[in-house]
Amino acid sequence: MNKPRCGVPDKEIDLNAPVTPENISASDTENNSSGTFNETDSNNTAGFDTADHFEDDIFSSNDTESVLTAIFNDTSRNQTEDFAVFDHFLNNTSLNSSTTVDSKVVSISTDIHQSQAVRRRKRHLATLVSKNRRRRDLSETGYMAFSKRVLKWRLIGEGYSSQLSVEDQRYIFRLAFRMWSEVSPLEFVEDTRSPLEDVDIRLGFGTGRHLGCNQRFDGTGQEFAHAWFLGDIHFDDDEHFTGPNAGSGISLLKVAVHEIGHVLGLPHIYRPGSVMQPSYLPQESGFEVDWMDRKAIQHLYGGCKGRFNTVFDWIRKERTPYGEVVIRFNTYFLRDGWYWLYENRKNRTRFGDPVALQIGWRGIPMDGVDACVHVWSRKRDAVYFFKGTQFWRYDNANDQVFRQDPEGHRYPRLISEGFPGVVSPIDTAFYDRRQSHIYFFKNTLVYAFDVEANSLARGFPKNIRDVFPAVESGDHPDGNIDAAYFSYTHNAIFLLKGTRFWQVVGSHERWRRPFLPRNGLLPHKEVDQHWFDICNVHPTALRLTR
Repeated sequence: MNKPRCGVPDKEIDLNAPVTPENISASDTENNSSGTFNETDSNNTAGFDTADHFEDDIFSSNDTESVLTAIFNDTSRNQTEDFAVFDHFLNNTSLNSSTTVDSKVVSISTDIHQSQAVRRRKRHLATLVSKNRRRRDLSETGYMAFSKRVLKWRLIGEGYSSQLSVEDQRYIFRLAFRMWSEVSPLEFVEDTRSPLEDVDIRLGFGTGRHLGCNQRFDGTGQEFAHAWFLGDIHFDDDEHFTGPNAGSGISLLKVAVHEIGHVLGLPHIYRPGSVMQPSYLPQESGFEVDWMDRKAIQHLYGGCKGRFNTVFDWIRKERTPYGEVVIRFNTYFLRDGWYWLYENRKNRTRFGDPVALQIGWRGIPMDGVDACVHVWSRKRDAVYFFKGTQFWRYDNANDQVFRQDPEGHRYPRLISEGFPGVVSPIDTAFYDRRQSHIYFFKNTLVYAFDVEANSLARGFPKNIRDVFPAVESGDHPDGNIDAAYFSYTHNAIFLLKGTRFWQVVGSHERWRRPFLPRNGLLPHKEVDQHWFDICNVHPTALRLTR
């Protein structure tokens, strides 16, 4: 199977567990072993019974808010005049004891008043930049931030590095900007044509007196780079910068990610693992923007919001080294022609996503799908993708769609042919393995399709409000659902529409609160407050590989 697509499974499930989801552990563990469920007669259970709401324990909202307040506690940054906060990124061996990060210290604060390495400077390159070359603004939180969400950047021609090829430099900077885009609503595009004063972020290399800057580089071994809030980034070309995972030298990628963070408005963060630490630490393979860095940038620019075409858990059987057959799954979010693998154990997307749909799921429509349904029982194991009036069956073994499946069906097929009685195109669908029913959604109607009988269930289609009544009056998606999703991690069914989701009441919830309607929709919540960091990148960065 395509390992880059699969990633590390969120769960291992014993093939011989009860079908009722109440017996599935609702928590994700770090060692890939978790609750199990056996397959039994799915007809013994009816309805959309789900378990308790999954609570992540990475940070409570109160803890996160308190540390973010500590990070942004410098009120002097609440100004709109034309100024820049200047940053040195220093070699960690050059720091004295007052600026060394103790690995045991996890408190977070700014170093604006503590370190001489951060101080105000007038904006440089004055001959090239007009005073109104771009608008500065305060974010909704009151801190300095860009007022737009698509930012242009350029490696200036007079500032190329003498140590790396121009293409290597541009690739590394594209990757550095993408790493911030993956965790924020910002998108970055390389602009090599616009007048320089229209470019938001400019990068360059120099030695000593450089690029018209009023700050001199010190040569090898101490200061690697400096940057200005909402400004520009300079790198000391006397340093031995290298590409990602070079194993020696100074990682240009890691330094660039740090400096871009400052340009976007972030101060230093004194937290082990943060890319915004004031000292450079030798790069580890596959380093990434950590949890608090993500929360800090989202404190300035907000979370990532957007609609999804479909959400599903991709389930497959695998054999352990001991010969035991287990069932594993991963969660995927699809939007247009992109997809994200969601790491439920970490409550965030996989490092390096999104990925073009055609790369991870070969043969399905490149511009996205309406639904993914995995019909999974003792008798059947079939994955279907739906788009428009057609559907495709996916060949997990060969990691591509079937041209012709083992039953002799050729694909794509018409939905009306494979699922008689279902009107296409559909909005979305999901499979309820307890009843062997596929639930199709179209406008305000729900179609329950009996897989074993190959026909609509009795009484369907029905109005969505009759099948999924609102728990709170007026709080209902009212049809045109974007995605319907049964989550094995959360042990619950979710209906997604726009930037909101509704969780379906399960049997455990009804046992505690018998007055709740069967299959009722609990009050809506925001998707980005439940599934974190599902962020777009600029289309020009979509095919960028690590």
